[in-house]
Amino acid sequence: MPPNSVVTHPLFQPPATAQEFLERCAGRWLSLRTLVTVSHEEEGWEQSESAQLEFDWQPAVDNSELGVLSLHGTLQPDFQLRVAGAVQDREGCFEGSDGRRGRWRFDADHVLQLTWHSGDQQFSERIWFSKANLRLRSRTVSCRNDPSAVQACAFYSEIRRLQR
Repeated sequence: MPPNSVVTHPLFQPPATAQEFLERCAGRWLSLRTLVTVSHEEEGWEQSESAQLEFDWQPAVDNSELGVLSLHGTLQPDFQLRVAGAVQDREGCFEGSDGRRGRWRFDADHVLQLTWHSGDQQFSERIWFSKANLRLRSRTVSCRNDPSAVQACAFYSEIRRLQR
């Protein structure tokens, strides 16, 4: 298996385009996050928390962007991610309602990768579906001038909450 490849359920068909990927993000999710910060101390370097998240996807009415992904969570303020600049539906730019700006790429292995900077930090997030109702994310925070100097990482497993 190639490095960084994603393992999925054998009967699951992953999203084929960035547009389809973002459409599949819509819905209510239960998210579990594990955060690891790089420290010389043994105590307090790992933290886990859960959250209820709800995503809405609004496709664009013109071809200037893909659309807007809105997040409504219980522990954080609402957030919008405007996804634009699709080059053959594989890469472009994004802008968050919190002022963050960065690049996105939809890889051949059906992973959406987001990268952005804030101050002297570089953020990289990979998001993929391993089943229709199981989404996984990983985020690394590193030094902007030295991406190999990782400061923190987080892993999210998110399960879609189905309507009864």
